[in-house]
Amino acid sequence: MGLFSAFSKQRQPRGFSLQHRYYDEKKAKMESLRAEREGRPLSSSESRREHLREAWASKRTTSAKTGASRSPLVWIIIAFALAYLVFKVLPAALAFNLGATS
Repeated sequence: MGLFSAFSKQRQPRGFSLQHRYYDEKKAKMESLRAEREGRPLSSSESRREHLREAWASKRTTSAKTGASRSPLVWIIIAFALAYLVFKVLPAALAFNLGATS
């Protein structure tokens, strides 16, 4: 019986603790000034939520902007390269091949 009682005990779940890797002093100062202006201090959980919300929002907007702005430029460069190949290199290569076979 002693062997089975060890399996019947449930383990307590681990707690979650969020530790930031980077500390932005300017952003923390701005948050504290904003909280003073509003008249209420921010708790640590509210400040963490605000920080995560701002970080996610900034990543969403920058990733959408970089992909959309770079794509037309790449297609224009590819189109110019193909036009150059068709009008300059291809006729020269055809003339060289036709002249060599005659």
